[in-house]
Amino acid sequence: MNEKPSYTNRLISQKSPYLLQHAHNPVDWYPWGQEAFDAAKMSDKPILLSVGYATCHWCHVMEKESFENPEVAKLLNETFINIKVDREELPEIDSLYMEFAQGMMSGAAGWPLNVILTPDLQPFFAATYLPPFSRHGLMGLTDLAGRIHEVWSSEEREQVVMQAAQVVQVFASTVHAQGEEIPEKELLQDVEDLLLKMADPVHGGMKGVPKFPIFYHYNFFLHYGVRRGESRAIFFLERSLDKMRRGGIFDQLGGGFSRYSVDEEWLIPHFEKMLYDNALAAHAYLEAWKFTGKNFYKATTEAILDYILTEMRSQDGGFYSAEDADSEGHEGLFYTWKPDEVFQVLGQKNGELFCEFFDVTPQGNFEGRNILHMPLTNEEFAAQKSLQSDQWEKNLLQMKKEMLKARSHRVHPLKDDKVLTGWNGLMIFSMIEAGRALQNEKYVDAALQAAQFIKSHLWEEGHLLRRWRDGEASYRAGLEEYAFLIRGVLSLFEAGFGTQWLGWAIQMAEILMNEYKAEGGAFYQTDGTDQNIILRKCHFSDGAEPSGNAIHCENLLRLYQITSEETYIEQAEDVLKGAKKYLDNYAPGYCYHMLNLDRYYDIKATTYVIALNNEEEYKKELMALLYREFIPNKSVIWRRENDEALMRLIPFLEEQKPVNGRTTLYPCKKGICQAPITDFREMKEIIESDKVK
Repeated sequence: MNEKPSYTNRLISQKSPYLLQHAHNPVDWYPWGQEAFDAAKMSDKPILLSVGYATCHWCHVMEKESFENPEVAKLLNETFINIKVDREELPEIDSLYMEFAQGMMSGAAGWPLNVILTPDLQPFFAATYLPPFSRHGLMGLTDLAGRIHEVWSSEEREQVVMQAAQVVQVFASTVHAQGEEIPEKELLQDVEDLLLKMADPVHGGMKGVPKFPIFYHYNFFLHYGVRRGESRAIFFLERSLDKMRRGGIFDQLGGGFSRYSVDEEWLIPHFEKMLYDNALAAHAYLEAWKFTGKNFYKATTEAILDYILTEMRSQDGGFYSAEDADSEGHEGLFYTWKPDEVFQVLGQKNGELFCEFFDVTPQGNFEGRNILHMPLTNEEFAAQKSLQSDQWEKNLLQMKKEMLKARSHRVHPLKDDKVLTGWNGLMIFSMIEAGRALQNEKYVDAALQAAQFIKSHLWEEGHLLRRWRDGEASYRAGLEEYAFLIRGVLSLFEAGFGTQWLGWAIQMAEILMNEYKAEGGAFYQTDGTDQNIILRKCHFSDGAEPSGNAIHCENLLRLYQITSEETYIEQAEDVLKGAKKYLDNYAPGYCYHMLNLDRYYDIKATTYVIALNNEEEYKKELMALLYREFIPNKSVIWRRENDEALMRLIPFLEEQKPVNGRTTLYPCKKGICQAPITDFREMKEIIESDKVK
């Protein structure tokens, strides 16, 4: 029988796996909300705001060391009103106080994030991980609580409160949303040159550690550098994608990328897997395959998406958020191996081949165990061992299946099964783009089902919600949720799934324009209705995910290509003008805006209008052509007869009809359509002439 927990706090009523992890702490946690704010004012206590997420390793460490310790909890309860926040449920809270923390800590911050606030929610101290007691030069949480209690009970308090208000005022004065000029086209070349100087020519990615796989960097090199025939861009692109795929950061058995690598060789990952990383990775490898034709990139795309479908998808079609790094109290235990464990599964002969190929040794490369990685490619290994390449690949595939099956019996890391609207939007986009390019209906179906799930469960009374879990949808969506979902939904429309998706994308874009847009500028993260968010921010910088402004600028450029409505290009220009200040100072931190700038200046960007006849002649062939080839910045419209909804949304399509009852292609650039084409060979020539070789 399970013992009854000694403690239960208010988090027990929450749905977040992260908050529920802390529901039996002796700390008297509150969720973010009015009850906590009122309690702080009534008790005249400062607030300890602790932010993390379910798959955060150091969050687990701090919980075990401090929040489960009754002695520490007693002191925290006496000193503070304690609030726990899941950063994935309330990213605007996390982002706001993370920015404060970075300013107060004079540098980088991370999770867990611990911020001390006044009862008016103004910050005056911030730290990341803290041990329970001071050690090794780190202040302990108990010493911090004692010091805060001392300050709050003395004359120093007035000065602290005043300084907290000044911190907020300083940050408020730096909120930037508008600009006067669109960045110049020449900036694209400058950024490419700068990124290549920062690049690691040996292992790929950016120099330094820890090493994060910023996958949209590789999309930028494809869309701009490769199109210019820049050999350095091609080299860096392939070196990075090859090394990451062969490294320990990629799950060689189950597929999917871990969050980052702690070494420069991509060998030792921080083992947690995030939905957004894998959505961005799948698209980067997909586009690399389209450009190079290399099956290695195609197989990697499939391995990522198959992992998502196998491990990260609910029965109803929504995609889960993350998988933890830890199991049985140890980081990476689920993923690592000893030689004897391999031999038990594969036998001696195949086990020796497997160990040699994946560099599994008695001494190990991670805490006495082995992270699987590929020092040699399949072809190189087969040649070295004098094996027939095709037969070796078949044998390797079978061995991997057997090892994966054996691994499935281990204790699995925690799965954060929240369905987040924004991250689902990123995966919907990658699934549908890959499904059409690879002509794989399981990816197409998964994208469509996920979008239908979001619309059924997280679209209420004309607005999006952010999170669904355990039958409950909650939290008003912000800019990122709308922007990321619009991106995926537009691709469903372009993939031929009907006008309803374009209509929904336009409806959501109107919400952003009316409720989130700064006058004459870019978009705020929030709609301004929550009075407990003490500062409304306009965020441009890209991180692990592109910023909401960057993705929505892309959406607006796509909507303009599709509809020719001037309001979309004007809003996109407002975002680019707002971003210019940052692009001029340090453009690599705003790389996704550079993808938008490339699209904005691309005079070759084509909108393909396919007016289908009643038999939908050539649809399958055109679909394969349009999605298989690497055609940057294209848009696609499938026009069907009697689609009145489409004609209302895009009136100029009234004139783009099938000619003589035949499916007809209208290639359009910058709003001007070329002569209609009904001969399939000519259609193929036109489409192939637009691809980048």
